[in-house]
Amino acid sequence: MTSTNTNLLYFSYLREGKYLQFNEYLKQCREENHLTQEQLVSELYTHDIEQFGGLDARALSKWEKSVIKPKVAKQVSIIKYFQKRTGVPLPCWSHYSVDEAEELICKAGMRNIIGKNKSFVCNFPSELMNVDDMKVYPVRNFQRMDALIESNMHIHQNFNHKFTQISREQFREWALHPSNLFLACEYKDSFLGFFFTARVRPEIFDKILNFKMKKSEITTSDFASFDEIGSHLLLSFYAMNMKAATMLTVRYYAHLIANQKNIDEIGGVTTNDDAKKIASNMNLHYHSSYTTNDNIKIKSYRQTLANVLASENAVKMFLVKQECPEE
Repeated sequence: MTSTNTNLLYFSYLREGKYLQFNEYLKQCREENHLTQEQLVSELYTHDIEQFGGLDARALSKWEKSVIKPKVAKQVSIIKYFQKRTGVPLPCWSHYSVDEAEELICKAGMRNIIGKNKSFVCNFPSELMNVDDMKVYPVRNFQRMDALIESNMHIHQNFNHKFTQISREQFREWALHPSNLFLACEYKDSFLGFFFTARVRPEIFDKILNFKMKKSEITTSDFASFDEIGSHLLLSFYAMNMKAATMLTVRYYAHLIANQKNIDEIGGVTTNDDAKKIASNMNLHYHSSYTTNDNIKIKSYRQTLANVLASENAVKMFLVKQECPEE
């Protein structure tokens, strides 16, 4: 099967509303890289002998046919193998648009990222809310953008130390900048949540996470344009209920997948314990800390996009669990 035919096959899954499962992803990547099953077995053995020491072509064939599936740790290692081979953070998915990538993401699996987060996800009733009626789009297209920014300011000031805070004017200016991803979630004209992240140049990102620069000192000239590599600086996240939180997070990850070729790292700074849990669930690792004059410790977390997308929680989200026994 040619690479073109393979891509057409997987776009058909999108049109039919099916999630891509691991067996399909594995076969797609193998064929796009022009590898036989025997060649891939040999490559995986060299790549990670601990995980694939007993693998043979017969077992790989069963993976591709969904007779059995490898454990999640092996799935992650396979993605990392194809990362190394292709130089792409999420191999075989780099051709998808945001909308197409969003269709591939398991919304139930997204809860592994959000977790039971009481600080940023409220319990506003959602039983009667149909997710098809929820809309997620850039804040700059939100008719009541100023009111949304105002709501964000109350949350931002409550959960962030003065050292890490940004002004209302900065949030508005940054939301309008085309490089940044400021998302709003709406349900039948009611605001349900937001997800704000700035796309900055890697050297600015590094300064922020090493506390050599405050977020409030960022200017528009520090944002990375779409024709250069940038890093995502996480700013704000809040949702009225889990459905809204899921929709926002799914769109964010779909954005990461669709734009993976020009995103270097993801990270942020925080003092909030729930924010630290989200960082951990995203596979962001502790990087550095700074103690303020009033003795508050602020911590920074960061990770390469490749390691964010090749993590156990991400695999559970992207490649839906199959109805077949694990090894």
